[in-house]
Amino acid sequence: MTSAAALAHLGPLPPTLAAEASRAANSLLLPRAFLAPALAAALALALPAAALPAERPTPPRADPARRGPPAPPLARLLARTFRAYGGVDALLAVQGVRLEGTVADGAAAPGSRPRFERLLAPPDRYRCALSLAGVDRETLVLDGGRAFRDGAEVTGLARADSIRLEATRTLLPAALARQRAALVDRGEARRGDRRVRLVELPLRADASLTAEIDVASGRILRAVSRVAGWQAAVSFRRLREVGGVLFPFAEDVEGAEGKKTFEVERIELVPASTLHFDQQ
Repeated sequence: MTSAAALAHLGPLPPTLAAEASRAANSLLLPRAFLAPALAAALALALPAAALPAERPTPPRADPARRGPPAPPLARLLARTFRAYGGVDALLAVQGVRLEGTVADGAAAPGSRPRFERLLAPPDRYRCALSLAGVDRETLVLDGGRAFRDGAEVTGLARADSIRLEATRTLLPAALARQRAALVDRGEARRGDRRVRLVELPLRADASLTAEIDVASGRILRAVSRVAGWQAAVSFRRLREVGGVLFPFAEDVEGAEGKKTFEVERIELVPASTLHFDQQ
């Protein structure tokens, strides 16, 4: 490329630079082959920084030392969970459960707390009765596809779904084992200093139960029920073995009605035929 062509290729130059370029082009001190690179270098120095192409910043690389261990496959974590609670065979062999205890809401003295009794025949027969001084205050019943509250059949789908999820939560490891094919992996989160896996059991589009499983131990730390915008979270504590199956003996409940703790005093594994799911 000639010096004139190099100037034309570079476009209009500032007056001072144009004069210097013209004198360089007519000078015999530099060979013509050096003119174009020299002019290009001079132009790069003369043009404002905004006219030059910007360099792309190199994206930061994650420090391998700061990464946590990779999440285990869901099937492996569930196998750990089922072993922690007694094994799949023991969980699915449970025919009936009876639980009794008291409800602590921070208001009543220990001797005057409401009492509760739960009856469960998996997967879909359940009764929970709350009483105070021997008088029933509320009774919830799930009988297959029908739900009842204080003897009246529940017509609202959201209320029926909340009773169904409460029944599922009573023996949650068995429900996860029974419905493994329907589970949805929602990834990992932190619960305090623990890594937990969020495993969702969907009931329908706007109703689900999410189990928060401790990755290290496989134990279920918390369960969150969601129904049509309503939400309740239950944390499980004081796990003990009953008949070869692990049960929580304390449940901390947080919902729209505030916080309360269900303190279990006794759990029995019984034949389903001995349980009565009266609607009253």
